[in-house]
Amino acid sequence: MRYLLRIFLFSLFRYSLLILRKRSVNVSIDNLVVSFYFETLNELIRAKSLSGERKVISFLLNEIRSSDTVMDVGANIGTHSILFSKKCGFSGKVFSVEPNTLAVSKLKENIKLNNLSNIQIFSVALGETNKQELLSVGEVRLGKSRIGSNSLYEKAKIDVVMGDKLISENSLQIPNVIKIDVEGYEREVLLGLDKTLENPNCRVVMVEFNSLGAGDLIEKKGFKIIYSSNRGSDTHRIYKKYNSS
Repeated sequence: MRYLLRIFLFSLFRYSLLILRKRSVNVSIDNLVVSFYFETLNELIRAKSLSGERKVISFLLNEIRSSDTVMDVGANIGTHSILFSKKCGFSGKVFSVEPNTLAVSKLKENIKLNNLSNIQIFSVALGETNKQELLSVGEVRLGKSRIGSNSLYEKAKIDVVMGDKLISENSLQIPNVIKIDVEGYEREVLLGLDKTLENPNCRVVMVEFNSLGAGDLIEKKGFKIIYSSNRGSDTHRIYKKYNSS
């Protein structure tokens, strides 16, 4: 029995080395196939599982139409942005908003790996007002970077801008779909997107809440909950505006 276990573990080890040598992995969901670079086994697992969010991602992808404009707030390394880009097609557009420069470099690599040209990156954070903040950067888990956190991680100064201002000053199209994953900064982001959420062209919003205190800001704009699920202390909700374009 121990002999067989040793053979299994050795085979698993060799397979892991082979995979790590390739540095990229294909991921499929809802007839979409994308690729992601990775440098650690943890990154490989997160890529294959889509960070454990396959169900909510699948639901959101079904709400995205060809030619849509999608805003990915808290884009990280592009797990969602790459899929959004594939779904909305060449005539669509994805705005990837990510303040963590380490994550942005990986995001750019993943965009190039998938040969995509419809993603525009904004290396800022969104908030209620325009200001500078400190971002606690978690190197082990890039997705856990926090704005204004007391974390022991290394801190970097970043620009925070209102989403409405980012859109108007860069002459961007109003996003039809918005995804927000900002580790507790949801309310500030939503307040800065006040005019955008009112626009009839904005029809779907997905938020990962660390606390549910910000959902009222979306519902006040005429959105209704069409999906809700819990994962640990986080709640995923997708809202839809039925009188939108």
